[in-house]
Amino acid sequence: MENTEYQSEENSQFDIKIKDIIEWTLANKIQICLCIFICVLIGLFYAYKTSPTYLRSSTVMLRSDTQGNSQIGELAAFADLGMMSTSLDIYNEIEAFRSPSLMLQVVERLNLNIKYSKKNWFGRVTDLYKNSPIEIDIKSIAELEDQAINSFSFNVKKKDDTIVAYKFIANKKDIDVEPIQLNIGKETPTPVGVIVAKTTPIFSNDFEEPITISYGTVENVGKAFSSRFKANMADKYSTVLTFEFVDTSIKRAEDVLNTLLDIYNEEWKEYMDMSVNNTSKFINERLEVIEEELGLVDKDIERFKSSNQLIDIKVETAQITEASSNFNEKSFAANNQLSIAEYIQDYLSDKSKQFDLLPSNSGIESNHIEQQISEYNKLILDRQRLLSNSSDKNPLIIGLNDQIAMLRTTIIRSIDNLINTLKIEIAKIDTEERQISNRISSNPGKIRELVQIERQQKIKEQLYLYLLQKREESELSANLVVNNTRVLKPAMGNSTPIAPNKAMILIISLAAGLVIPYGYMFLSFHMNNTIRGRKDAETTNIPIVGEIPFIGKVTSLSRIKKFLKREEDTLPQILVKARSRNVINEAFRLLRTNLDFMMINDKETPVVMITSFHVSSGKSFTSLNLAASIAIKGKKAIIIDLDIRKGTVSNTVGKTSIGVVNYLNGQADIDEIVKHNINGIENLSVITTGTLPPNPAELLLSHRLEELIAELQKQYDYIFIDCPPIGIVADTTIISRVATRTIFAMRVGLFDRNLLPELERIYKENQFPNMCLLVNGCKSYGYGYGHGYGETDK
Repeated sequence: MENTEYQSEENSQFDIKIKDIIEWTLANKIQICLCIFICVLIGLFYAYKTSPTYLRSSTVMLRSDTQGNSQIGELAAFADLGMMSTSLDIYNEIEAFRSPSLMLQVVERLNLNIKYSKKNWFGRVTDLYKNSPIEIDIKSIAELEDQAINSFSFNVKKKDDTIVAYKFIANKKDIDVEPIQLNIGKETPTPVGVIVAKTTPIFSNDFEEPITISYGTVENVGKAFSSRFKANMADKYSTVLTFEFVDTSIKRAEDVLNTLLDIYNEEWKEYMDMSVNNTSKFINERLEVIEEELGLVDKDIERFKSSNQLIDIKVETAQITEASSNFNEKSFAANNQLSIAEYIQDYLSDKSKQFDLLPSNSGIESNHIEQQISEYNKLILDRQRLLSNSSDKNPLIIGLNDQIAMLRTTIIRSIDNLINTLKIEIAKIDTEERQISNRISSNPGKIRELVQIERQQKIKEQLYLYLLQKREESELSANLVVNNTRVLKPAMGNSTPIAPNKAMILIISLAAGLVIPYGYMFLSFHMNNTIRGRKDAETTNIPIVGEIPFIGKVTSLSRIKKFLKREEDTLPQILVKARSRNVINEAFRLLRTNLDFMMINDKETPVVMITSFHVSSGKSFTSLNLAASIAIKGKKAIIIDLDIRKGTVSNTVGKTSIGVVNYLNGQADIDEIVKHNINGIENLSVITTGTLPPNPAELLLSHRLEELIAELQKQYDYIFIDCPPIGIVADTTIISRVATRTIFAMRVGLFDRNLLPELERIYKENQFPNMCLLVNGCKSYGYGYGHGYGETDK
């Protein structure tokens, strides 16, 4: 319950607040404005370069019967045939209009697979449908690298008094060829085929702008046009359809819609002429055949029932099937019990497992055997417990061995009896099941044959009666061949393009300019599992002794190195100086004051150990600068570098050949290992690591460590111990016996928030004496006084 409350409190603390968003915005306002500017610039460029697209629509009404169904010739004669309905409702007609085959005919009739366009200096393409000064006819298509050309394009322009074609591209590949002169009205061979160029009424002698002529197969162009065509119902209760087509050319969009309707009506009439002629012939032929077949089916049913003496075979089959299902379930259960019993039998017969536990709750339905297995496992557990503190020659263990052997024999006998019983039961079930199977196997063939005969009888009866009724009705519509559509609104629309929507593009650009930076902020926030500052540390019950600000600027390169976990370690520096009032000095003065306040009731010289969960958390940096801050105020402070595996403090102040390792080995005295006046600070001393030992943990268990601390307490006012991280080696736990207080360093951007519950547990279990937290590397420090208060030393 306590852990749940902690997690709830933790999650609430990690939510993004308005204040965090405002602070992030102010810190990154230049980048946000730049992102918005770039997105708007891209949007304006896209809006200008994109060719305008126009929408044209038309409305037609389908002719329908009184039931609202659109009827088609011979199919209309069978409109109410329930078992093979052939009437086409409005949804079928919509699909007919959407059919690719109609659009292919439109493309072919209007010659839309050849496109004419021009491009301005900015790259904007203008479609020249019906406005091109020159057009071409394709007489034949060439091949490119033994493959048929599916698409090609080339440019034409007027050069002096001639027209030349150049920049040929076929199947998206450039063709290296010199410009070709086109002879107006005559066939001209080109790399893409033989073409005939001809001028249009708008051709003039000052034709100078290059024209791009593009060709695609009818199939490919038809598919592209179909994707831009829409057919929908104007209202679900009417037969009115609305057609829409989107294109860069207004004239082409109108022509496509009008031509599509013309081709649909032409196909309708053609099909109606054919269907009306076939309807009567079809009905008469089918009546003769069905009348003959119906008599034969009646005789077949009478003969089949008489020869097989059938009354109601379906009821009998259902009863047999149910009985078979019950026997299948019994057979499965019995075989399952037999498999489990045989498995336990094999397990008991294995001599290598004579003292292993038997599987309990195995699924055997014998309570007696399950009770025996439970007693057997209890004896095995008793034997294992006694054997862990004794030998197998112990009389108690020998007695248990005898009991286990006797009970094992009893269980084997019970399992054998159970297996015999199950085999008898399975044999009986199999016999009864075979009898049922024999009864079932004789019925499916009879049922299938009877159902087939009755189905034929029913179909032929319905068709015979229906065709008699429709024979006269089909003759009445023989001469009614009219268009299936009536145009209510021809293809038309607004002259304003529907795309690009410049206002919407501008809005989307502005939104993208905001979404990208803030999306990055939210994404980086939720992907960051590390602590971000003092507020995250305050979610625990551990007292916070202080916070150290981040020094320097976070560059893009440092972020990348940190993300790749390849940031190089650098030696810490002593930044605390006398009479300096910059932010780092003030932070360590405040840390010093808070530490003194925590130790106000301590009666002996404080021994402060500094540790963390991770490497590079700032332990050595804190040790050096906190001790320097204390030494500057006139107190004698000493740092012991007990991180003897790495020796960061020692490397910072200058590692010596004799250090704490030599003292713990009994090879040196205290006076030989102490290094005084570190960094020119009079009261600051350091004991370096010395020679790296092969057994650091065992060396730290030496009684000489207590002697060293006791002697230093007589000479110094403060003793600081730089320890290794607690999650890597056991050294810190060993060192904690001589410490009076623990500073746990947690670095912003490094310490995982998921470790906070573990840190809380360590604190509650008092694994380290008087533990307190130090938040290192805070980006926002001093509650608004992020650059110090008053004058600062640079």
